[in-house]
Amino acid sequence: MEFYIFGLIFVCVNETYVVAIKIELIMKSPVSILFLIFALFVTISCEENIDTDPGNEDVAQTLPLLTSTNAIGMIKGFNALNPPATGDSIDARWADAVDAGMKVGRLQIDWPELEPAPNEYNKTALEERLREYKNQNLQTFLLISVYDSEGPVLPADLEGTSLDDPVLMERFKALMDWVIPMLVEYDGFLISISNEADNSFGEISNLHKEILAFLEASKEHIHALDPNMAVTVTMAEGSLDSGKPGMAAIIEACDVACWSFYGAKFIAEPPYYPAQTETEIKLDIQQILDASGDKQIVIQELGMWSGGDVLNSSEETQRRFFDVFFTEMIKEDRIRAAYVFQLVDWSPETTDMFAQFLEDEGMPQEFIDAFKESLETMGLIHYEDGTSKAAWDEFLKWLSML
Repeated sequence: MEFYIFGLIFVCVNETYVVAIKIELIMKSPVSILFLIFALFVTISCEENIDTDPGNEDVAQTLPLLTSTNAIGMIKGFNALNPPATGDSIDARWADAVDAGMKVGRLQIDWPELEPAPNEYNKTALEERLREYKNQNLQTFLLISVYDSEGPVLPADLEGTSLDDPVLMERFKALMDWVIPMLVEYDGFLISISNEADNSFGEISNLHKEILAFLEASKEHIHALDPNMAVTVTMAEGSLDSGKPGMAAIIEACDVACWSFYGAKFIAEPPYYPAQTETEIKLDIQQILDASGDKQIVIQELGMWSGGDVLNSSEETQRRFFDVFFTEMIKEDRIRAAYVFQLVDWSPETTDMFAQFLEDEGMPQEFIDAFKESLETMGLIHYEDGTSKAAWDEFLKWLSML
C-alpha cells in the first residue's frame, strides 16, 4: 500500500521551511515507518515553536507601539466651517493641549475616501494627516469604519455586499497592504475597523457574525503585515445594558477592547438623555472593565454635553463627568488611552444633517430637539465664538497631570 504526504509546511524559529514530500511506504519496511515518524515529529516540534514565537498575534494585545499609559487626547470636530474667532480658538486650544503634554491623536477616515475607484488609492489623503500628527509627536489611533453606527461605509462598487463576503475581505486586505505600513511609519498604534455596529446587533440578522468574521480575517492579515499593530472594533458602552448578541465573542477576538462612553443614558421619554450621577458613571466604568475581560482598553469617544434648555445638563455637569472619569482612569493602567469627543460644539448646519435622518424616520420633535442640543453642546469650547467651557480647563488639568 502506498501513502502520500504533500506540502508539509512549518515555521521554525525565525526561518520558514517549505517541504513537499512523497513517501512510498511499504508497511513492512521499518525504515519507511521511521521516516514517517520523523516527519511527524518535525511537524509537531515546529507547531510548538509557532505557539511560543514572540512574534505571534498575541503580541499586539499589549499595545506595544503605544508608549504611554493613561494617555488622553481629543478630536477637533466635524464642522465644515467655523466662525473666524472659533477657528482661531480651535488652533490655539489644540496647541495648548500639545504643550500641556498631549501624546495621542485620533484619525477617522472612510474607506471610499482612500479607495475612490476599485484598486485605485488616494494615499495622500491618509499620509498628510498622519504626517501632521507625527510632526506634533502624537501617536495615532486610526478608525476606518467599514460598518458605522448608522450602517456600512463601503466603496460604491461594494455597496450591498456582506462583510463576510470573500471579495469584500480581499479588497480590504489589499487596502491594508499599504495602510498598515504607512500607519506604522507615522507612529500609529491601533486601528479600529468598525464603529458601534453593536447598535444594530439583534435588529439586523447575523450582523454580529459578519462583523466577527470580518474582524478575524482582517486581524490575521494585518498581523501578517506587522504583528505589533493592534486591531479592534469599537463598541458602545450603552449596548451592554441591553444585552446585545455577539458582543462578548467580538471583544474576545479583538486585540484590545475599544469603547464609546458618554455621561448620559437614553430613556424613552423626556429628557431622553438624562445626565448620570457620579455613582452611575463609576458603575458604567466598572461595566466596561468587566466586559473587557483582561484586555487593554481604549476609549474612542469620551463625551458629555452641556446643554440645559432641553436636556438636564449644564457646563458644570459636563465638567464633573470628565473629572469623575479621569479620576477613575488614573487608577486603571489597563485604560491606555481616552479621546474626548470633542473640542468644539457641532455647528447648526452639521447638526441639521443628522437631524434630517431622524425627521425622515418620523421621530417625535421633542426627541429631535434633545438630540440636536446634545450635539450642539458636545464640545469643550462654544461654536459661536470659541470661548472655553469649564470642561476645557478640566481636560487641560488632567492632561498636565497624566
